[in-house]
Amino acid sequence: MTNKLIFSLCLLGTSQAFAHGLIVDPPSRNALCGLTEKPDQASSAHCIDAFENDPQGGYKFMSVLTHTEGRAVVSPLPNNVCGFDSETWQGGATPWDVATSWPGQAAQAGPLDITWNIQWGNHFSDTREFHYWITKPGFVFDPSKALTWDDFEAEPFCVLPYDDSQPNANPAVVANKEAVTFTTTCTLPERSGHQVIYGEWGRNSWTYERFHGCIDLAYSEDTLGTPIATPQQISTPQDTPVSITLSGSDTGGEITSYQILSQPINGTLSGTPPVLSYTPTADFVGTDNFSFSVTDNEALESAPALVSIDVKSTANTAPIASFDASSQGLTASFDASSSSDAENDTLSYQWDFGDGYTATGVTANHDYEAAGSYAVVLTVSDGLLETSSNQELVITALPPSQAGCEYVIVDQWGSGFNAEVRIINTGEQAINGWQVTWAYSDGSSITQLWNGVLSGDGPYTVSNAAWNAKVEPGQTVSFGFQGSSNGSSEVPVLTGDICQ
Repeated sequence: MTNKLIFSLCLLGTSQAFAHGLIVDPPSRNALCGLTEKPDQASSAHCIDAFENDPQGGYKFMSVLTHTEGRAVVSPLPNNVCGFDSETWQGGATPWDVATSWPGQAAQAGPLDITWNIQWGNHFSDTREFHYWITKPGFVFDPSKALTWDDFEAEPFCVLPYDDSQPNANPAVVANKEAVTFTTTCTLPERSGHQVIYGEWGRNSWTYERFHGCIDLAYSEDTLGTPIATPQQISTPQDTPVSITLSGSDTGGEITSYQILSQPINGTLSGTPPVLSYTPTADFVGTDNFSFSVTDNEALESAPALVSIDVKSTANTAPIASFDASSQGLTASFDASSSSDAENDTLSYQWDFGDGYTATGVTANHDYEAAGSYAVVLTVSDGLLETSSNQELVITALPPSQAGCEYVIVDQWGSGFNAEVRIINTGEQAINGWQVTWAYSDGSSITQLWNGVLSGDGPYTVSNAAWNAKVEPGQTVSFGFQGSSNGSSEVPVLTGDICQ
């Protein structure tokens, strides 16, 4: 047993330790849409928009991570702000990079507590720092545009180091190991209206693992908060008026009036706010907009909000639907980027995978439950007309995947221990779902487990969580746990269909 323990500890020194977390107070975008509001239960407009093209990504809300030293060091900066081109999304946009009407949390200049929940991997010992940047003075939030680095100050307004060997050395960082949280205190600078904080939690040079997130703020002069005017995106056919109803919200108050701040350039407004009618200029085709604000019963006025109107040509032809499909085992990939539209209209994509499941977006991935032949249908719409294309896709199951399974003792003391199980995909195909079983012969028991679903107590069986079921070839997933023992901790034998 001693040799096994030494070998396991050596593995720990050469392998990556996994942690996961996010900002929960004030809630970050992935806390609002992901932690609190799940993709299959999304009801708010901003969460519906966020999950539209990546519903499965919403379950990975705690995994917006990279292995870099973050914005202060990386050059050139990544394309996406809130996800920082997260490795979990293979460098692509996360649901929280989507441009939509993200709600602001009431805030004012002065001390601000920002809390990270790290219960999905409580790595206090190797945490190094927290960094926060804020949007520039004069920033105007536009729900139709994704955030860019030009929107933010070049320097962070708050940098907080942390050393777990001296956890009380920095009073602005409070590590609550019982609650598995970090609470950081920063001084929020003067701003007005809708602003955004971009934040990072960074670990030390053993991993350089870093977590990223965005917090939307609504600045106010008092704790009740200023009102918020709600941006909108409207479309109408060429030469056709459209009705628009302005709206806003106010914490602890009510909206009493609406003010038009700028008029549209390629059309006219009529009516009395909040109920208006927009009439485009004759023959105009393109995008027009106007701005407005709202005032509440305390005479507080909101920041400007933009109403964007897409005037579509009526000389419209239907788009051409076309897609490529490929599969490996039960997993299929679909790409509709070969679809086109003569007027270059913005297209929407609806997939029917032929097994009762659907998805949206120009690309999609889908895991079939069984081998067989499936009629896949793609429907492409330009907002006025739509066309469909279909293919017969034959799915052939591959042999079961295999993996290396490692049991590693991370730390132990008189009557307890921390351990980690790693599953390394050594095969040539993805693992879709995993389960590992083991038993202790020395009376050891598990008291707490994270990053997996535990069942049984002799033997113990752990299966994947929703967000870490898939393991690509060459990739590793892990889950950790804390246990009690009667002395030196046992390294048991791991079993499971995937374990070699």
